[in-house]
Amino acid sequence: MTERQLAAMMVGREVVHAPFPKEGKSGEPLVSVENLEVRDHRGLPAVRGVSFQVHAHEVLGIAAVEGNGQSELLEAITGMRPIAAGEVQVQGRSVKGLTPGQIRRLGLAHVPEDRLATGVSSPADITENLIMGRHRSRALTRFGFHLGKKAAKDYAGRLFRQYDIRAASLDVPVGSLSGGNVQKVVIAREFSFDAPVLIISQPTRGVDIGATQFIHRHIMDKREQGCAILLCSADLDEVFRLSDRIITLYEGEITGQFRTDAISKEELGYYMTGARREEEKTHG
Repeated sequence: MTERQLAAMMVGREVVHAPFPKEGKSGEPLVSVENLEVRDHRGLPAVRGVSFQVHAHEVLGIAAVEGNGQSELLEAITGMRPIAAGEVQVQGRSVKGLTPGQIRRLGLAHVPEDRLATGVSSPADITENLIMGRHRSRALTRFGFHLGKKAAKDYAGRLFRQYDIRAASLDVPVGSLSGGNVQKVVIAREFSFDAPVLIISQPTRGVDIGATQFIHRHIMDKREQGCAILLCSADLDEVFRLSDRIITLYEGEITGQFRTDAISKEELGYYMTGARREEEKTHG
């Protein structure tokens, strides 16, 4: 098999949806990663010397064959995996040694790769899942200690309607929902924090086309509002449609950095397979 054939296999089907229009108005860097080293569950190197920035008003996409360090990279940024070496900063503050909760308080929200394992509590109902992380919110508590049930229901109900979550009621266990509606619960909760930084992994995996379009629109709305968004998806069409810039990973190393409008999917496939490497290919 030639490099060209292998690269073509990597890009999959033809693009179904046109990319969202992008104004190119990225702002200050809100996420900075410098010479990051991360190990996998076996203690072996999974991320090797990775450096990049994500700016306000920008979606930075990660394109990689699964198992090339992208999961460990996002886990390190969000505090779910220790940093072996290097630095990660969110809004100018280091996340090294911080818990996921502490990193959240720096202004980061996270849509995880496995929504059922780490995104929701399946036995809990929709309300409980939508208010996770807000149990100390003044809007939902009385005197800062006791959760106000009516306030919680009202808050969850607003998100339920805004994100078009399809269920009989807010009392339904999240584990009984379709994959698309579980993902809407995660998206609704995380996007409602209005965090300036969003880390999003596999946003539409196993989701139908209607929910996919809905989720894409909300991601781009967040970009327009000024969020810095780091997006990882196994769907290369999705990466191209949503991203302003793309980095390619192979065996835990960045093989290229590109503006989305400056590279084809086929050419990107070469970098995803390690057939080509380039320190940086960007315009601005």
